[in-house]
Amino acid sequence: MIADEDRLSISVTVDDSAVEADVSISLGLIVTELVINALKHAFQKQETGRIVIDYRSTGTDWTLTVTDNGVGMPVGSDAPKAGLGTGIVEALARNLQGEIQLSDASPGTAVTISHRGDAERRTRIPAAA
Repeated sequence: MIADEDRLSISVTVDDSAVEADVSISLGLIVTELVINALKHAFQKQETGRIVIDYRSTGTDWTLTVTDNGVGMPVGSDAPKAGLGTGIVEALARNLQGEIQLSDASPGTAVTISHRGDAERRTRIPAAA
């Protein structure tokens, strides 16, 4: 999707941790959606740009961040309605029991999805006696 590599770049930083296949697939889909959103919306008025993907984990806790240095997200009444891609990201994050945070990257936008391992224990329903 990047026709001119001198115009836009993507860098990825990950640790050497491993997750279960279903988590890995969901994280991959989330990254794909967030990168596509950045490519479609963040750099329309810029000649150059950068997307940074970062994944870190400690034990069962992990954090995924996708940041761009594009035009940023409008807020308030200027904010666009959430589209299908945003709905997919939200659904996948919820399925992973992750928390989504959208922030201003000055310039650009950062989307962080974090998962705390103790969240799984809090949301499990105890077996009936």
